[in-house]
Amino acid sequence: MPIEPPAAPPRYDPVFVTDEDLDDLATFTGRSREACLERLRSFSPTEMAEAWHEADPRTPEEMLAFYEKTDLYVWELMQWHASPARQPFWNALTRLVEVAPPRVAPRVFDFGCGVGTDALFLKSRGYDVTLVDVDGPGFRFARHRFERRGWDAGFETSTSPLPTPKGVYDIAVSFDVFEHLPDPLKAVSVLVDHLREGGVLVQNGEFSDDGDHPCHLHSGVEHFGAGRWYAELAGMGMKGLGTMLYRKAEGRDRWVQRSRYALWRASGLWLEHPGR
Repeated sequence: MPIEPPAAPPRYDPVFVTDEDLDDLATFTGRSREACLERLRSFSPTEMAEAWHEADPRTPEEMLAFYEKTDLYVWELMQWHASPARQPFWNALTRLVEVAPPRVAPRVFDFGCGVGTDALFLKSRGYDVTLVDVDGPGFRFARHRFERRGWDAGFETSTSPLPTPKGVYDIAVSFDVFEHLPDPLKAVSVLVDHLREGGVLVQNGEFSDDGDHPCHLHSGVEHFGAGRWYAELAGMGMKGLGTMLYRKAEGRDRWVQRSRYALWRASGLWLEHPGR
């Protein structure tokens, strides 16, 4: 049975924040670069947890409204993205460029793009990126970052917990999104359906809650924690390429992945690690 990756520490030190990051924040928020840096250093995930508890969203519509209003994700994600703890995600993106370079797989669908950090990385490597998220401060900040650089990209506002890709993509990226959704399995299945055969899914589902992440819905934590999420991906015919990377298997490989999943469902046994 696959094992979940270890939980990240609850606080992050933004030691890798760049001058460009600070310019993005300063021009978006109207604060000085020094004030932005201080805010990044002082931010605590408990701020987000407290805001969630105060809003107490229960329905998908209420959750959507929460994400549309809060600006805390700008600070939380920028802090997290500049911290050493995020190195495994950068490793996964670097590996993606190796296994699916833009000349072979140019079209990327970034579902739940957050503040656009990963989309900026992929755009700088030559990919055609479409960013998708709720129309809140975080998404507006992502658009601002692209506009400030003069880079073009597709931007699609999400009004549903499910992705709605238009056409087929070579790559789908979705980091730390599914644990926020009422039906994460349906959401990832839509992304898989809109990947071409041989396309790549880059994802991390953080189905855990250390107390600072009440927005990680307990229904998902209960159903997909303890490695079950990775088994579900194998059941969709996704074959692990390494940490957080999966290829949409074809032919015999697809049959093997689904057979592993069927055996696991029937017996609880997992013959081989599905990859992450």
